[in-house]
Amino acid sequence: MNQNTHIEVFKPEPFWTVQISAGGITATSRRFQGRENAEELLQQCKEEGNVMIKTVEIKEKAERPPLLYDLTSLQRDANRILGFTAQQTLDYCQSLYEKKLITYPRTDSRYLTEDMQHTIPDLAYGAATQYGLQEGRFRSEPIRKDAIFDSSKVTDHYAIIPTKSISDSDGITLSSAEKAILQLIAVRLLCVMQEDYRYTETGIKMSCGREEFSWKGKNVLQYGWKQIWNSFYPEKKRDEEHIDAIPSEDMILDIDSAELNEGRTSPPKHFTEDMLLSAMETAGAEDMPEDAERKGLGTPATRAGIIEKLIQRGYIERKGEKKTKYLMATDKGNALIAVMPEQIKSPSMTAEWEQKLLQIERGEYEPKDFMDGIKGMITNLVMTSKQEKGVETLMNRNKVIGICPHCGAEVLEKQKGWFCSNHECRFILWKDNAYFAKIGKRITPEIVEKLLTDKEVSMKGCKNQKTGKTYDADLLLSTEADGRPQFAMKFPDRKEGGGKWQK
Repeated sequence: MNQNTHIEVFKPEPFWTVQISAGGITATSRRFQGRENAEELLQQCKEEGNVMIKTVEIKEKAERPPLLYDLTSLQRDANRILGFTAQQTLDYCQSLYEKKLITYPRTDSRYLTEDMQHTIPDLAYGAATQYGLQEGRFRSEPIRKDAIFDSSKVTDHYAIIPTKSISDSDGITLSSAEKAILQLIAVRLLCVMQEDYRYTETGIKMSCGREEFSWKGKNVLQYGWKQIWNSFYPEKKRDEEHIDAIPSEDMILDIDSAELNEGRTSPPKHFTEDMLLSAMETAGAEDMPEDAERKGLGTPATRAGIIEKLIQRGYIERKGEKKTKYLMATDKGNALIAVMPEQIKSPSMTAEWEQKLLQIERGEYEPKDFMDGIKGMITNLVMTSKQEKGVETLMNRNKVIGICPHCGAEVLEKQKGWFCSNHECRFILWKDNAYFAKIGKRITPEIVEKLLTDKEVSMKGCKNQKTGKTYDADLLLSTEADGRPQFAMKFPDRKEGGGKWQK
């Protein structure tokens, strides 16, 4: 069952908990499926008026600095923090690489080679001063060298780090997005040099009315690498409590307040690009040998392209506002899942193919054997698979996205673009739109819908191909005599100017 189906069939269930406050601690009971049981416990607690501390458990924990970025981990953070798609992050990285500000981005390694040890302290110092970190707030010598330098874990390319040119990057023309990606990479390099984030976690269990209540608290001992990370990317405050006086076991505390809380179970979340990249990276890993060099679906260099191709072909779509965009299967995507045999849908099969291709590259496996195996599998599937009822109709169904601005007929989304349903009308918006490519943007269903409704859409971060500078403008849509679309740009405080539609 796919993620969409899990969410669609999910039915939220109500539950109730009892929350009590005693000695500065707010503790919560287990969940009750029936309100009556929770109300009964609430009444018992009010009648007893106190709680007994059953257990107090204090653990000291440490969080090591994260590893350096490979492409997938960078794409995940850029999506989560900045709202960039995987393809956008790859494009920005490629531009930074061509400007000699970062190392090669299409890498699956998160380590550096051991012969780079003498160059990293100066590089870290340059990055720190570039981003305004004062002396004493950072280390430029790593504490754990084995977490950074390991030649055995570097294949074709090492981890993504800034180059020494970062110290002079103020003189290089960069878009705001490129600056944001460069900062992510530099801050990650600085974090990996720092000390652990250390804290104590306190767990307290108390009893009242024959039920157990629990509380967890946290006390930071050393911020370490998180001091730098949080200064650039503040984390959302979690519901973590801290108390100065920790009670001892068997202590009796008076109840200050007690209340009933109602909640509802939540469905699984739709995939964000961050979550999907993580799932692609680990898909089928449990079925692969431990020493397999390549696991998961695709490679760091191809995963962004896989996602974009699924979107372009109408199998998935991005939905959401602001930075958080969710990837959701379309009707066409669900139909594809329904029609595909289980064997083809298995991530372990894809992971196995990736491993065999790697073995062919090393001369450990014969290409003919690989192709013979695929031919045999396809022959067997063709002979034995049956088409699900109704799938053909579902696969061929086109989504109506709006009304044609030229003739008023429906505009349908198909594999390669958005087409007017009137065959005599020549209104078409291609998904690999040349005009959008010229201004450094990609056309999306949301943009098309806005253009069809309002005949204009606000575009931010457009790129001038000659100068590399970015600008904001309103994109206006009109049509020629035969229905072909044409675009024009309207700039603030300027006359309209722009370009015609380019095929």
